[in-house]
Amino acid sequence: MDIKAIVVKNYLESLTESEELDMIFPILLESKGFVILSNPKLTKGFPQYGKDIVAVGKDFNTGKLTKFYFEIKGGKDRHVSSSTFKKDDGIKESLLEAKFKKFESSYPNFDNLPLKIILVHNGDLKAGVQEVFEGFIKTEFPENSIIKFERWGISDLVKYFSEYLFGAYLLTDQKTTKLFNRVLVNFNVNEGVSEDFKELLNLLIERNDWEGYKRTIQRKWVLLFESLKLVSFVIYSESKEYENLDIAKRYVEYLIIRFWFWILKNKLEKDKIILKYFNQIFKFFYLILSEYFINTLDLATIKDGLYSEKGGRYEEIGYTYRTFEYLKYLCFLINLDLVNGKDEYRVKLRNILLNVIKANSVSARPLLDIHSNVIIDILIILIKNGELDEAKTYLKEVLAYIKLGKENHDRLPDANNSIENVIKFTVTRNKPVYYSDSTSPLLSVLVEFVAILGLENEFNMVKKFVEKYDIGLGIFIPHHGNNSNSKHLIEDKINDLEEQLFSKSVTDGYQSELRLTKFEIETFDINAKLSFEDFKEKIKLRVSEFEYNYRTDEADHRYLRDLAHIHYLTPYFPDKWRYLIG
Repeated sequence: MDIKAIVVKNYLESLTESEELDMIFPILLESKGFVILSNPKLTKGFPQYGKDIVAVGKDFNTGKLTKFYFEIKGGKDRHVSSSTFKKDDGIKESLLEAKFKKFESSYPNFDNLPLKIILVHNGDLKAGVQEVFEGFIKTEFPENSIIKFERWGISDLVKYFSEYLFGAYLLTDQKTTKLFNRVLVNFNVNEGVSEDFKELLNLLIERNDWEGYKRTIQRKWVLLFESLKLVSFVIYSESKEYENLDIAKRYVEYLIIRFWFWILKNKLEKDKIILKYFNQIFKFFYLILSEYFINTLDLATIKDGLYSEKGGRYEEIGYTYRTFEYLKYLCFLINLDLVNGKDEYRVKLRNILLNVIKANSVSARPLLDIHSNVIIDILIILIKNGELDEAKTYLKEVLAYIKLGKENHDRLPDANNSIENVIKFTVTRNKPVYYSDSTSPLLSVLVEFVAILGLENEFNMVKKFVEKYDIGLGIFIPHHGNNSNSKHLIEDKINDLEEQLFSKSVTDGYQSELRLTKFEIETFDINAKLSFEDFKEKIKLRVSEFEYNYRTDEADHRYLRDLAHIHYLTPYFPDKWRYLIG
């Protein structure tokens, strides 16, 4: 058995939960052009009559168009044994139901197509039941029967997955096979996404010239998209083995962003076929996130639930850092669910967010400037759901912590976004040379929210605070805005703003200074005071400072931009919140 077959066999045998084979097997069928009429993910728990999957496609052996009833057995039932054959809802019962219960379909000429029933299982036929099983098959599906039968055990699945999916696109050469192996072996080595995985995706996605894509969708494109789905599922399965869904969250997030960058780069964001495949992978990412929070929310909502007693002295930083990491993905998921959620569901999601914030005392204590993204998400969710008092309370807590940190420890959140710098500063009490807090984009964003929420006392406090410590305020503005006068300064001439956003941390822009005194050109007095009402009017005038027509939004995938900001640690652009100013 060659290395490719060994990888495939090891992977298929690792599917120890019954639903795992249910999820991956349709990918094989789709890669072969089968039309799936009934899917186990949609029908589990309902009477299926031995038809976990009903599909129409060309028979693997004869090439003849056939209707198939697939009965899938995995997990503890993956082997054909005396127990799995005879038990209630076991193999014997399922195959008889598949044979005698009719499946209704509007597929053209469905009733007249030849029928084949296939038992699919990622295990073996045990010797103790082989004679009984083969006798049953000869009786119920004799050679002259119009209903044909096949059993696909582990050896058959290895053959088909190797030939039609893994071997057709994913593991086609020694390099991709080695990369795939290294990815699987080193999943749990670090907290990021391995360079091997990034290289593997680059090889897969860039293997074909996109101009070869046609709306008729050639087989090589089907294989690419199905391979990306397969990679996502392999990652999910492996992370379950490590009992660490955070691995799947990180890796599938990168896959989605890399895939969308390719779509944008090739101007395919409005192609319905491309979007169909992309949405399937994104839906899987959504399910991973949902499972992650279902498994962790009970812990995260008890007092200091995100604190780790095993963290030792590191928890002085680790607790806060972990909490903000948790909140940013929780906010992302909540924003996804709020799009189509009913009123009672919106209340539930809002309460979940508030419960996590209130349970973990460090939720209002940013360490890095990029934590502004999390704070912005929290404030927007609360404001848009009518929780103005909660939004005001949270904003006041954040401002109070920032003020206290500067007064007691001479520290603002690091504008260079280096958690290592924060750790060094905390341990040594000496500010590292690359620790940056003479300017504070985070504080700039917060003072604009002070205006949005009408907090005049906090505005006056921030103004005195900024003047006392001579803190520079500024908001990052990309050069690419519709009304920009600085487009000639764009350094990356190859990628537009969105293509940059989905491929790296965006730096192609400038810091727009935010003054809390009247601008001297307006008053000819550099010390002229700015009232709270004047400041609110100034922010209103700045709404048009950055506007941009996002192709991602036009494709009805606005939420992907938030994910790109999360992944590449790019500060939110001001169009994220300035529309809220009344």
